[in-house]
Amino acid sequence: MATQDTLQGGDITNVTTSYPDYESDTQTFSDFLKEHTILRVVKDDEMDDSDSDNDEEGGAGNNRPRRLYEPVAEEGLNVERVPCYPPLLQKIKNRAYDDDHQATFLLEIPLRELVAWDSVRGADLADRAIANTMRYQTLFGQVIDRYLDSLSQTEARNQNGFLRDTEDVLHEQRMEQQARQNDFLQQQQNPNENIDLQVGGVAAEQAEGTNNNNQDQATTMFPPILLRKYELRILPLERKGKLFPFVRQYIAKSNSHATQIANQSGVSLRHVRAKSLGRLVTITGMVVRATDVKPYCQVATYSCDDCGAELYQVLNGQREFMPQRHCPNCAQQNRRKSKFNTLHLQTRGSKFTKFQELKLQELPSQVPMGHVPRSLSVYCRGELTRLANPGDVITVDGVFLPQKVTEGGYRSSRNAGLMATLFLEAQHLELHKKSFDESLLDHLSEAESEQIDRDIQMVATSEDPIGILAASIAPEIFGHENIKRALLLQLTGGVTRKLEDGMKIRGDINICLMGDPGVAKSQLLKHVSSIAPRGVYTTGKGSSGVGLTAAVTKNTVTGELSLEGGALVLADQGICAIDEFDKMDETDRTAIHEVMEQQTVSIAKAGIVATLNARTAVLAAANPLYSRYNRSKSLSENINLPNSLLSRFDLMFLILDTPDVDKDMALARHVTFVHQNEGLEEKKDDDDDDEDNSGDESMAEAITSDYDETKGTVSPRLLREHVARARRHEPTVPREVAPYVVEAYVSLRMQDRPRRGGARQSQSFGTNANGGKSGDQTAMTARQLLSILRLSQSLARLRFSDFVAREDVDEAIRLTHMSKASLEDEGTSMDGSKGKKREDIMSRVFHIIRDYATTSNCTFVELKLAEAMVLRKGFTVQHLQSCLEEYEALEIIQVNSARTQIHFVSN
Repeated sequence: MATQDTLQGGDITNVTTSYPDYESDTQTFSDFLKEHTILRVVKDDEMDDSDSDNDEEGGAGNNRPRRLYEPVAEEGLNVERVPCYPPLLQKIKNRAYDDDHQATFLLEIPLRELVAWDSVRGADLADRAIANTMRYQTLFGQVIDRYLDSLSQTEARNQNGFLRDTEDVLHEQRMEQQARQNDFLQQQQNPNENIDLQVGGVAAEQAEGTNNNNQDQATTMFPPILLRKYELRILPLERKGKLFPFVRQYIAKSNSHATQIANQSGVSLRHVRAKSLGRLVTITGMVVRATDVKPYCQVATYSCDDCGAELYQVLNGQREFMPQRHCPNCAQQNRRKSKFNTLHLQTRGSKFTKFQELKLQELPSQVPMGHVPRSLSVYCRGELTRLANPGDVITVDGVFLPQKVTEGGYRSSRNAGLMATLFLEAQHLELHKKSFDESLLDHLSEAESEQIDRDIQMVATSEDPIGILAASIAPEIFGHENIKRALLLQLTGGVTRKLEDGMKIRGDINICLMGDPGVAKSQLLKHVSSIAPRGVYTTGKGSSGVGLTAAVTKNTVTGELSLEGGALVLADQGICAIDEFDKMDETDRTAIHEVMEQQTVSIAKAGIVATLNARTAVLAAANPLYSRYNRSKSLSENINLPNSLLSRFDLMFLILDTPDVDKDMALARHVTFVHQNEGLEEKKDDDDDDEDNSGDESMAEAITSDYDETKGTVSPRLLREHVARARRHEPTVPREVAPYVVEAYVSLRMQDRPRRGGARQSQSFGTNANGGKSGDQTAMTARQLLSILRLSQSLARLRFSDFVAREDVDEAIRLTHMSKASLEDEGTSMDGSKGKKREDIMSRVFHIIRDYATTSNCTFVELKLAEAMVLRKGFTVQHLQSCLEEYEALEIIQVNSARTQIHFVSN
């Protein structure tokens, strides 16, 4: 405690200011290491081994205590209380590595364990450690070093004794040499002076560079960091340990603090202010750049050619340092300074660690409208390197610190007026889910998880689960039922096959939306990119080739070249929505060819040759070249896209703005209804507010609103969870369905076969024998066969099935037909003749059934066969049912009582 007198209004006020008592904190942390215990779950094999050991030793007369289990709420779970840190510290002392390639131990200090150990002393120490993390990390390291010195090795690792490497022998010789030198100096200068050589004492504290006066100078004090075989990490209160001894730690589900840990997430970069300097903060963002892993010097060791002394320079987070030139030991012995450099850096005697710099950027959802995303450098050291790649969404626990800008030289002009930059010293790094493969239930409470399970069960057991999920995609947009179904299948995706020879068959589905302006193409793209966990939205005109694939950037400080991923790389295992796809330059568009089929990005720039993963589903939107679609020209002429690129899309939909009284009336009513009820956005905000409440009633209301039975839609959260569970299945095509797929593909190829009468000649003039335009990607190709298989696998996933059924193949063929039908000219009839108005849906369905009966010379048709034919032509089961009801009312057909056969009534 310190007392300070201040003058306020003529009166002297006694103000008491408390300063940290580091000696008391050192004792508190030392007691914590020795006394703290945790609850650990006991496996069944450990129970069996312990019981057998107790039986054998009991017969021999050994009184070994049995396991004492703690009472817990979960039945059938055995939990015991064990010491927390002594077993880990003993492993560090014994060098008991888990594998032969391990060179260091990881020691986590979750601050929540300090609070659990002592709610008073531990909580105070945790608060001070959060406010001044780097200082207390040094203090914790000194306590751990003293504790390790008090231990003795109890386990031999090789035949020669305990595990020792060349560094241990070198350090032992240094310690002996320094002890002899200190004894010699003590006899010459002051025989009564005591010099503390214990690791972790005052000398160790000065050797580590905590004294600011000697921070950049080399000293003869042996720094204890040279002997450390562990990395110390301090975790915030909301984070629990994940390594030993916290691997099987038991945390009660009823614990509110455990629920808070499960829901813990980082803040945006905008919320990190100047008051956070030196504090432990948690930030969530996206990695946009990652440098190569390089060695970082922690301790620089020098040897003097004049006096033979060894000096050590501890670098506390400095990326650049000036090597020492003159020996301070020679100056103390009143020797003249040499004109030449007497100190030489000993690389083998120094200590290096791995270092990597990440560029963290705000998530698109965290950036306000009209603002530029902020970025921050994150320094990763040791085992925290190589954990994140460009495009990953991560949550970083680290210390927010300033760094002095390099002074002098040509770099000072670049940073004129800037004294320091800010960075984050990483303590813990956690990757967020990269795709739908991970469930969201880990971040929800038990009640919310159970309610979501019930909602998913209700959706899965409904009459049309795919229709409910498809209607939940952009529900404020009217119509586009088939397009929304296709977008739902794109979110689910097919199964990526990796063959034995290394060949990969992509499972992602690419979709292209083309059409007139004002048909909500951009709205669909933005909604899908917001639903996908790794969705990136960009425009073709505002994106260059390197902006979509990857770019080689140069660091302004170090001058190093690094690889920075573009939009397609950042959307790895997600969806990349590209708007204004037709406005891209031809040179930029060629970079997408490799991504859409091989799903990789090959880079050979500035000496960097690399292949990056771009396993993304491309959702593109293009406008016609002449502002509106010209039906007298072909598709490729209207959109101005090459056929080699159009063939890589699994589905292509042409959306035309044609006047229709019924459709226009329904659209106008839907738009006015949305504006009258203030849309779905207000309800979504209310749901978010309800989720923050702790009451059971409000929580129940927020959960039940995830599935609205009256409207037949689900919330985006429930849609993500449903798709996440569907992607866990990897359906295959069974043997009984494979011939059906082959037959369907061959029949579709036969429909596209040119008719007699000079097909080649007609194609050369721009139209084929079927009446369509030549060069349009409406013909059935081998890529379309793979597209049908991918769509079928996606439909099987949505049914939570591991096998593809015939219904899935029929629905996939129907979507392919609808995609082709939308690309055909609306003035062309089904038989290819022009000038006739298209028949209505009911008549076309009836003609399909009647033509089959006439060809087969039968008076009846099986209902299942009729349904398969109708679905294969691109219609739905509802269309068939409506057709049967209409023509049955006209007494043209009759359906038997079992609803299995369709009979034609003879005149």
